[in-house]
Amino acid sequence: MANLRDIKRRIKSVRNTSQITKAMQMVASAKMRRAQELALKGRNYMSALARVLSHLQESINDANSPLMEERESGKELIIVVSTDRGLCGGLNSNLLREVLQTCPQEADYVTIGNKLNTQLARCGRKLVATFSLGDTAEESELKPIFDFVRSSYTDGTYRNVRVIYQKFINIMVQRPQMTTLLPISKEELLRIAEQDEADATTATAPNFLLEPGPAALLNSILPLYIGHLLVQMILEGKASEQSARMVAMKAATENAKTLIGELTLEYNKARQTQITNELLEITTAMKAME
Repeated sequence: MANLRDIKRRIKSVRNTSQITKAMQMVASAKMRRAQELALKGRNYMSALARVLSHLQESINDANSPLMEERESGKELIIVVSTDRGLCGGLNSNLLREVLQTCPQEADYVTIGNKLNTQLARCGRKLVATFSLGDTAEESELKPIFDFVRSSYTDGTYRNVRVIYQKFINIMVQRPQMTTLLPISKEELLRIAEQDEADATTATAPNFLLEPGPAALLNSILPLYIGHLLVQMILEGKASEQSARMVAMKAATENAKTLIGELTLEYNKARQTQITNELLEITTAMKAME
């Protein structure tokens, strides 16, 4: 009976675990849809910026904003967008592997999400700041990150700022991607502006009155552009996190169900063996009494 009790205890434990993983799967699914919605809304904001940039192409060529200043010397700042919680499969381990393969060891590192802090420190990476964000990435949480990155670059501490994050491809696929955040590339701005100009038609293109002027307006737009890029990368990371967690919890739930089936079969076999032994003992005792 002790063996049967152990098997029943294991079945109950695995069943409770499967209920937890099922609930986590459903929560991750809801959060993933929310993250995708936020990312799509951000694309509309980028489209509006592109329409304004299409009217500032001449100013882009002549721009001398501190955010576009290219430097030959100085350290590099790497922003790693990871997660604050685990149970999301190999998402963080894949990101860490990409960081170790593509990012220089002598660079300074900032993490958004603290899950990789210990691993980066063990690998000899210097952490200068770490930030934690909620699932919706509120503006009050993002402002300290923007202020730190902008001030660190404009005061000449770093020659460039790059961001590595998990790009959301679909529910099953997320890929680490590296993007240069600062300095802002004139070629990239012109590409965005020209693409918007090619997509626009003369019937729908509005006539902008630029005030106080193209150069001043461009200097005001560039911080918004940088902030939006970083927000988009963070939202991509959030969507990737919830997708990976949903898939991992779904796999855990299915594995738990499989294990419950195997344990139930083992329990039935053990119970059947026990009943057979008891019948044999009864039969033997009856024959001995004859």
